[in-house]
Amino acid sequence: MLVEHFNGYVRYGAAMALGIACAGSGYKEAIALIEPLVTAKENYVRQGAVIALAFIMIQQTESTCPKVKEFRQTLTKMITEKGEDSITKFGAIIAQGILDAGGRNVTISLHNRNGHSDLASVVGMFGFLQYWYWHSMAHFASLAFRPTCLIGLNKNLEMPKTEFRSNAKASMFAYPPALEEKKKEESEKVETAVLSITNKKKQTTASSSNKKDEEEESKMEVDSEQDKEQKKDAKPEEKKEPEANYLMLQNPARVVRLQLKCLAMPENSRYKPLKPLSHGGIIMLKDKRADEEEEIVALVQAGGTTSTAAADTKEAEPHAAFEINLADY
Repeated sequence: MLVEHFNGYVRYGAAMALGIACAGSGYKEAIALIEPLVTAKENYVRQGAVIALAFIMIQQTESTCPKVKEFRQTLTKMITEKGEDSITKFGAIIAQGILDAGGRNVTISLHNRNGHSDLASVVGMFGFLQYWYWHSMAHFASLAFRPTCLIGLNKNLEMPKTEFRSNAKASMFAYPPALEEKKKEESEKVETAVLSITNKKKQTTASSSNKKDEEEESKMEVDSEQDKEQKKDAKPEEKKEPEANYLMLQNPARVVRLQLKCLAMPENSRYKPLKPLSHGGIIMLKDKRADEEEEIVALVQAGGTTSTAAADTKEAEPHAAFEINLADY
């Protein structure tokens, strides 16, 4: 009833409430309620609708939520079209940023992993909702973002090399494909004026070229018959192998929230999790073969440099001390 209310501000608020309550879930019922608001006559209602849909569709793929591809195309159209209202276009830019937040490695949650309310996330979402008053408030949404990962640690708080089994196809929770930029269409060729002298020259050369064209056509007919025979003899294309029903993830791994239910330790694994893998985040692992030497994952800093190489590089020195005389101002 609130989504279909006559007051646009009520519809805007109802869309936002649905988006926050169903964030990261991909619920079809919530999407069906908000979708009609994308074409509402009020620009601020359209703005709230695309942001709310981005909340719901964050980290969703076409396998889990078929509406994602169509929604991304709608956002691109809103952002690039010149006739779209600036308020709606601003909402589409925010919505696209939410979908791709954290390199598509985070979700939105107002609760911690134990199910209790997280104060920082609640404050961040409340601050974000004031973006209509001051656009910089939109950055508060980062407080509500929660990384979706699975990190296994041993007793020394190090990451051992181990695997986790995801009992789902790789495409089910894979990264969405990157957007392909459309090539610019070639400008139409403009016909140029032709002088009468050039026409006479073309007529004389055309008669001589006709004979050559007849000879070339006879050759083409022979070649075309040979091509048909070669196509008949060609082997059919090999069929693609069916996708596996599981995926082995290396520690540490990117794991979507819906993927946590599909995780399990492989058989004969050296490590045993002290908490169910469905808990996500950092999981302590018990080594069942403690007498054997462990293989530890090498830490890599941003930029691809290892920890040992980064230790050799020196940090930049701080600037020299200076004083400011306020009397000069």
